[in-house]
Amino acid sequence: MKKTTALAVAAAFFLSLTACSGSGKPGPTSSTSKAAEPAPVSSPSPTATPASGPMALGDTFTFDGTVPGQGEVGVSVAALSYTQPVTADSKPSEVGAGSPGDEWAQLEVKICSVKGNIQPSDRVWQLAMADGARATSAYAPQTLPGPAFPMDAKLGAGDCLRGKIAFAVAKGQRPQTAVYAPDSLPAPQKWAIPAQ
Repeated sequence: MKKTTALAVAAAFFLSLTACSGSGKPGPTSSTSKAAEPAPVSSPSPTATPASGPMALGDTFTFDGTVPGQGEVGVSVAALSYTQPVTADSKPSEVGAGSPGDEWAQLEVKICSVKGNIQPSDRVWQLAMADGARATSAYAPQTLPGPAFPMDAKLGAGDCLRGKIAFAVAKGQRPQTAVYAPDSLPAPQKWAIPAQ
């Protein structure tokens, strides 16, 4: 099992909270693990080994820490699958979500609250292309395959959320990695996107 320790983790993952580590407690920890079917992950161990390179789709990244006003939280995050192209009744450029020639892609993710209450966001996910370009999540028509990633879900301890996040990407350009990049992580967590 791979594990990663983060120096300062957490709150950008939560929509309206700001990270703070002035509690005098040890800093947050994180880990990664491989799961055939990602499921809620127990609290990470206090020691961890850095992960080398991007994780495989299905691997789980787990972190915990203290969030002001919320207390102790623990979160597990997994990028499960990537699909491109995805058929819909409109092109990305027709709904203001890209340029002419773009096509739809979807990243399926799963987020679980291991402890505490959280409010996940799709805005912390990106697709990294070989040329350095990054695609951010986009508003998508309801005709894309679901389940869609809900924008306003709140999770309590033990709750999980699974959904697909839509992206507008240049036709035929496949990303190298899915990137989970909340502002408060010292380094983004990445999952390798397999070539077709």
